[in-house]
Amino acid sequence: MIVQMSRARAYLGMQCFWGESAFAKQRGVVGTRVGYAGGTTPAPTYRDIGDHTEVTEVTFDPSIITYRSILDFFWSHHDPTLHNKKQYQSAILWTNEDEEKIAKETYEEQKNKVGKLDTYVVRLDKFHQAEDYHQKYWLRAQSRIVKELNLTDETIATSEIASKANAYMAGYTDFTDLDRLAKELNLSADLVKVIREIAERGGDPRACH
Repeated sequence: MIVQMSRARAYLGMQCFWGESAFAKQRGVVGTRVGYAGGTTPAPTYRDIGDHTEVTEVTFDPSIITYRSILDFFWSHHDPTLHNKKQYQSAILWTNEDEEKIAKETYEEQKNKVGKLDTYVVRLDKFHQAEDYHQKYWLRAQSRIVKELNLTDETIATSEIASKANAYMAGYTDFTDLDRLAKELNLSADLVKVIREIAERGGDPRACH
């Protein structure tokens, strides 16, 4: 019998899409994808984002990592005091009362530490997935790896291997998940070696967060 792992999701704006790779560096995070949320514009796009914010949907296994831990990571990996236009604003979008409570608690804790924040905390109305070319930015820059992983635009956006590979392309060097996925997906030793080498060199030098 196949046991399905539980899944939960967090929706966070860390001031640009490039923060997607940072969230995937956490153990227990099994998927990431970027999109638009926080506004009322009915069908936002990158060229016509309206009043939305660039956010990352973080899919995680709550038996391994908690929502609170993901928010602690969120606060520590960007400067929430920076004032940005709505597109690049720091944001937490909660989906239930438990998340709301934790989000507001961490907001107050952070405010007490650093002062006035430019982060907004609201209920998620709808997540609009961003265009394909925004998904897994650092991984897409490595066309050989994308090809060898046999990824499509859909699986780049939704698969765990794409999320973790994107993190490695941004310099993540804990290879526990890579070793597990290599066994599960029967990845070639040569491909795993290439991924490791890029990560150990620091990944793409443009990578932030």
